[in-house]
Amino acid sequence: MESYIQQTHANGHVLWASVEHDIDYVLSHPNGWEGFQQAQMRKAAVLAGLIPDDATGHSRISFVTEGEASLHFSIENGLPPDVMKVSILYIMCIEGRQIIFFRPEKA
Repeated sequence: MESYIQQTHANGHVLWASVEHDIDYVLSHPNGWEGFQQAQMRKAAVLAGLIPDDATGHSRISFVTEGEASLHFSIENGLPPDVMKVSILYIMCIEGRQIIFFRPEKA
């Protein structure tokens, strides 16, 4: 990431130097993954040089499930165009840790 920013942005070296210690990362993972798997992902971030291996570095990593990431993407980018039609109803429900979108059959 460092070389990409430095090579593709005007004043990339200055930009990178100004943010490299303040970057927070949000990583998505499969629904159902918890502490053990998140610890492995955090370790991978340390090994990749994204964060230092200390409490401050670890605090710069946050996790979201695939379902949560999908919900945020939908909110940010909008729902399918036909969802706004009066005759179609979409329902979102959270079952356990999964977010499910479905269109009920007409009654």
